[in-house]
Amino acid sequence: MFNNLEQEDLKSDADRHLELALKRIKERRQQETMYFNIYSRIEVHEWLLKDPVRVTAFRDAILYNDSFKNKTVLDVGCGMGILSIFAAKAGAKKVLAVDAASITDYAHRIVHDNGFGNVITVIRGKVEDIELPADIDKVDIILCDWMGSCLFSENMLDSLIFARDKWLSAGGHIFPDSAQLYVAAIQGQDQDLGFWHDVHGFDLSAIRRRCESLAVMERVTGCQMMSQACLVKSLDLYKEQRQSADFRSFYELKVTRNGWVHALVAYFDVGFSKTPQGIGFSTSPCAPWTHWIQTVFYLETPLPVKAGEVIKGVFGLKASKDSIFDLEVDIFVDFEGSQKSVTSQQAFVLSSSLAVDGV
Repeated sequence: MFNNLEQEDLKSDADRHLELALKRIKERRQQETMYFNIYSRIEVHEWLLKDPVRVTAFRDAILYNDSFKNKTVLDVGCGMGILSIFAAKAGAKKVLAVDAASITDYAHRIVHDNGFGNVITVIRGKVEDIELPADIDKVDIILCDWMGSCLFSENMLDSLIFARDKWLSAGGHIFPDSAQLYVAAIQGQDQDLGFWHDVHGFDLSAIRRRCESLAVMERVTGCQMMSQACLVKSLDLYKEQRQSADFRSFYELKVTRNGWVHALVAYFDVGFSKTPQGIGFSTSPCAPWTHWIQTVFYLETPLPVKAGEVIKGVFGLKASKDSIFDLEVDIFVDFEGSQKSVTSQQAFVLSSSLAVDGV
C-alpha cells in the first residue's frame, strides 16, 4: 500500500505529465495555425505556380495520361487547385481537392470559373480530420505535392501516407510516387560569422553559434560541385510508412577536382512512374531552377581536396523536436586528404523555407 506522501508524489508526477502533454498539444496547434496561415497567402501560391519545372512535370504527368479517365482523384494539399483542374481536364470522373488553409476559398472560385464545378469538390480541412463524401469510399489516384526543402521539411509526407492507407484503392496510383535524396560536396564561400564577435565592442558570439547550426537555403550552381553525388535516401510512396523522415545513412563522396570544399549540399529527385513518358524532375545544382533550390550545410572546417580523394561520413535526419515542420540534421565528416585530415560532427536545424524567406 502507498502511504499518503507516495500517493501525493504519484499524483504530482501524473499532473506534470498531463501538463506537459497539454503544452505540447497547444504548441502543435499553434504551429499548425501559423503554417496554414502562411499557405493562405496568395503570394505563396503565385511563387509555386511560377516554378516551371514543378508545374510542367505535374501537368504532363496528369494531362497526357489516360489513367485519369473516369477515375476518382484525391488532391492532398490542393492550394489554388491547379492539379485538381489538370485531373478534371484529363477526364477524371470526380476530384476531391483538400487543403487546411483558407486558400480553398479561392480554389472554389477558380474551379467554378473554369467550368469544373461539377467534377471538383473543394474540401477545407486537414486530410487527417476530414471525411470524404458519403458516396465515395475509396479513390483511384492521389495527387500530392508533398516535397519540402531537403525533401522532408514541412512534414507533409505523413499526410500523404495517411491518405494512402485510408482511401487509396488496391492498385491505385500516387503522383509522384518515388523520390531520392542526395548529398554532394560543394565549393562556396566561408560564412562571414566573425562579425558577431565584436559588435560595437560587445560580444554577440551566441548569435554566431546559432547561425553555425542553421542549414541554409541557397541556389547552388553546377560549377560549385566538387564531388560526385551520393544517394542517402530512396522512397517508394506505395511502401513508405509514417515517420520516414528519421534515418541515418553512410555516404562516400568522390572528389572530382582540386580545390576547397566549404559545405555539403542536399537535393532531391522525384518520379512519376505511372506515366507513359516516365516523367520526373531534379532539384540538382546541375538542373534548372526550382523553388526548392538546394539545402546547404556549411562545414566548420573547410576541406582542401584533390581529385580522386574521398570524403566519408554519416548523414542523419529526423523531425525537429521543437517544430513539427522543421528538421534536425546531423553530419559526421571523416576526411583523410593529402593536405589535411578532418574528423568532425555538426548538428543543424532546417527551418521551413517559407518561414525563413518570409514569403
